[in-house]
Amino acid sequence: MATRKRHRNEVAVPPDSDQSTTPKSEPDTDREPAAAATLIRATRWFGWVVLPAGGAWAVAGLTAGSVNVMLLGLLALVFGAFLLFEASSAPARPVAGLATRLALATLITAVGVVIVEPIVGPAIAIGSLIPVVLALPYVDRSTLNRLMAGSMAVGVVALAARRVIPWGDPATEGSAVLLPTSALVIVYSLFVLFLRNASSRLADTASELRAVVEMSRDLSSTLDPQDVGNRLAHHIALAAGADEGAISTWDRDGDRVVTFGYYPPEHIEQLEPDFALDRYPATRAVLLTQRPCVIDVNDPDADRAEVGYLRSVGQRSMIMLPLVARGESIGIVELGSSRSRAFGQRQVELAQLLVREAAVTFDNARLYESLRQQAYRDALTGLANRARFHERVDHALERLRGRSPLHLAVLFIDLDQFKLINDRFGHTVGDRALHVIADRIRATVRPGDTPARLGGDEFAVLLEDVEGLDTANAVSQRLLDVLAEPVELESGEAIVGASIGIAISGPAADTTDVLLRNADIAMYAAKAAGRGQMVHFRPDLLQLASARGELAAMLRGAATRDELQLHFQPIVRLEDGTPTAVEALVRWQPKGDVLHMPAEFMTLAEETGEIVSIGRWVIAEACRLARSWQVRFRRPDLRLHVNLSARQFRDPGLVPLINAALAESGLAPTALTLEIIESTLLTHAEETRGRIAELRRLGVRIAIDDFGTGYSALNSLHAFEVDELKVDRSFVPLEDRDDARVLSEAIVEVGRGLGLEMIAEGIETDAQAAWFRGLGCRLGQGYRYARPMPAADLERYLRRAQRSSGPTERPEPQRQPSRRNTSVAAPASATVRPTTT
Repeated sequence: MATRKRHRNEVAVPPDSDQSTTPKSEPDTDREPAAAATLIRATRWFGWVVLPAGGAWAVAGLTAGSVNVMLLGLLALVFGAFLLFEASSAPARPVAGLATRLALATLITAVGVVIVEPIVGPAIAIGSLIPVVLALPYVDRSTLNRLMAGSMAVGVVALAARRVIPWGDPATEGSAVLLPTSALVIVYSLFVLFLRNASSRLADTASELRAVVEMSRDLSSTLDPQDVGNRLAHHIALAAGADEGAISTWDRDGDRVVTFGYYPPEHIEQLEPDFALDRYPATRAVLLTQRPCVIDVNDPDADRAEVGYLRSVGQRSMIMLPLVARGESIGIVELGSSRSRAFGQRQVELAQLLVREAAVTFDNARLYESLRQQAYRDALTGLANRARFHERVDHALERLRGRSPLHLAVLFIDLDQFKLINDRFGHTVGDRALHVIADRIRATVRPGDTPARLGGDEFAVLLEDVEGLDTANAVSQRLLDVLAEPVELESGEAIVGASIGIAISGPAADTTDVLLRNADIAMYAAKAAGRGQMVHFRPDLLQLASARGELAAMLRGAATRDELQLHFQPIVRLEDGTPTAVEALVRWQPKGDVLHMPAEFMTLAEETGEIVSIGRWVIAEACRLARSWQVRFRRPDLRLHVNLSARQFRDPGLVPLINAALAESGLAPTALTLEIIESTLLTHAEETRGRIAELRRLGVRIAIDDFGTGYSALNSLHAFEVDELKVDRSFVPLEDRDDARVLSEAIVEVGRGLGLEMIAEGIETDAQAAWFRGLGCRLGQGYRYARPMPAADLERYLRRAQRSSGPTERPEPQRQPSRRNTSVAAPASATVRPTTT
């Protein structure tokens, strides 16, 4: 009941109470159902009519000296006594068996009566229909057919008795009239009695069927579990004549009863969602025994906790019925009334019938809800999935459309660098990290907001009823703050962070697809702005996204259309500025378009997979040019550096590609250095170690580019076969950054301690070059020496360097026996990963 759940915890079981685990006030629905009760009442009437009539006939026969009439009376006395005995012992027997026995006994008695006194044959012929009418509401079709055949035979015998039986005429004329007349009156009265009983029972059955049909028809229009629960409570309460009704599920693990539906539904807001069973033994007993229980405030044997509850809410009686599906209790139906003893056998039986039907529907609704939750929930995090999120945004837009000045906001969240966690620690650890992140998002958003996982490392949040950007900004900032906190993992600590795109509903954004598109575009703008930021959608971002899409389409097939170029930046000896290697940097110039720097298209190339074909072209072309310069300038020691993207490094065709490029160009493997970034080194460790081993077997060298900006650990550098470290430009000391001196010194010391060749990037001044020289770093690269330049300009640069250093030919570099030997000449380099150079 509405107040039942609200007051459940206010009614305590007295400490000294001795509550049993079985219902104390159980209706006799199994021993004497309403159907049997009506038949028993009719049988008692039958007995009390026949018994006195038999006595009167026996006395009359004895007085008149008529043996036949006396025997007739004795036979009626015996039959009447049998009827009363059956009525008294019937509650312990099935009602169908009782009806069958009474019908057979009536037919046998009728035959005996016409044999003893044929004069009553016409009355008995009419009375032969009584067994059929008596059994009609209770027995099955085959039994009824047999009884009808027996009744027909008895009727024929009764009508023919006076002609075939030579005895039986009464001794006096008065008895000849009185005996058949009284028999006819008695038979007619009994026929009317059982006809009324049958019609009442059939009417009850029709009422039950009508209630079941109405309930089934009503429930067929919905599968929503809450709606199903409310409708079931409504039909069962009305059928039982209850004032209120509740239908609840049994939470076995929590040992609680959870409200699922209620009548009247307007009271549901007053409900507590559940209550504990340990304080209400009778409720627990109904669930355990699967037997109904009636509680009445006037019943001294009723459960005291339940009676106390009823008194506290102003009710006087209640019936609890178990919901049983697949042989086990799944819940309970509670019907309450302000009247004492409000639930008779008829109401209880009808309620039980509906509850049996309801249990299947209720269980199906729960199963549907479970499947719906699975369909609408992300299995990993428990958040709403993409389908559920779309549905919630659709519903929110429809609710606000034309009715409210408020808006809704969609936050599109993409985790920064999450791929590194998967690659470094494995997907199992990555899944645990997603759990932590999802919990943080769930705990950060406002009550009523909808957080969702759209897939992979993408999340979204729906903010409803927002006035403007301030609310969206506040929630987004809280999300950025909590997602920037370290994630504790079994294998260590990781910092993920996130970028958030924000889209607000409005006239130009009034559909789910448009809102999600806008938020997605804004999220990419946040990433492009440096990650860890939030960006609101603006119309110009859509234009940029469109341009980005057009650029991606133009980029497809660029390598085959000869639209790519290589620029080169020398790597020099810090001691005298002599070039020892060149790093090749790719450029893209579509026909009729401007020259595009790597920052403008390399991320797109990574996303679309075009990086692989671009990388193949770069490696082949760079090797060809590097070998031509070795020959032309008699510099067999000149090295080539080629940067590999993470995607290219994982390409199964990488090793054969490099082998073929070296063979076709004639470049010695020892003259080629392949640069990879730290994150590539630490992802898929076993695969990376194997790929590096394959490359080193070719004779090429391996360098770590932009060292110090990622997540490298010293043991990782030691474990992988790495030859060189390139110190990232962010660690080059500036006048106002003393911390860069400390960090760069530490990085160089680490590299030297591991026996690796160190190359300082981004050197722009003599002071910076002197600093790294002082640290013992032999090689450097930067604008102090040369900017990236086309191949023709590099040739002039090498020619000038050759004239200034003399015509001496340097020996071709050889593979060093140990990567800790730092006497190796330094490297020439091509990049196929994102760079701003």
